[in-house]
Amino acid sequence: MTGLDWIVIAVYLICVSAVLLRAFSSLLAEKAIIKSDEVFLKNQLESLNLENRVGFKFFLKAQYDLDQFRFLEVSVQNQTPNQTLYIDWDYSALIDAQGREQRLVRLPPGMTFDLLPAQVFSVIAPGKTLQEQFTAESALKREGEIGPLKPDRVMVNLASLKPTPRKQVSPKAELPSLTFTIQFALRFGMGEHNLGNLPLYLVNCRFIASVLPWVVNIPWNQRRDF
Repeated sequence: MTGLDWIVIAVYLICVSAVLLRAFSSLLAEKAIIKSDEVFLKNQLESLNLENRVGFKFFLKAQYDLDQFRFLEVSVQNQTPNQTLYIDWDYSALIDAQGREQRLVRLPPGMTFDLLPAQVFSVIAPGKTLQEQFTAESALKREGEIGPLKPDRVMVNLASLKPTPRKQVSPKAELPSLTFTIQFALRFGMGEHNLGNLPLYLVNCRFIASVLPWVVNIPWNQRRDF
């Protein structure tokens, strides 16, 4: 074999090693699962006498990278026969695991406005459903000086779920978790009225985020329920 052959073999082995290292690293990457606490939400609605007036459905991915959870999507159904339902975004909030509270921001396509002015209410007619994406105010970042605002940072910091390198999460271990709350401010009204004078209902929707064991990254474990 010539010296060139050895160089080709060495380059090939280096490339193969890099691919294998990347594949192995992806197996050990931490993932999180986020679930809505449906029992908690049901109790909230019953305590406010809203169980037959409004319904919530959240669209969550099967799993998230710890730095990937940047926005949420929800559908809100107005179940009343003759009242308009309003979502007051400026009074709605994200409450994180440490109890810190910040304003929710609705994400209309191509949003370029400043965050300082009040947000427009979302209006849901009787018997209708509205689907919206939203995030926490701190998750937004503008592209350039005049570009649109986009959710470019995490909505909820899941870094505390990350296990230490020497304590990778076992499939049989109790999964580290945290809870956070989305608080929706709702108002109901009929006919002409001043929205600010309508009664305000604060509905807390609780979520539980748990780190997943590394074995979920193995292809034949993708459908396993953790």
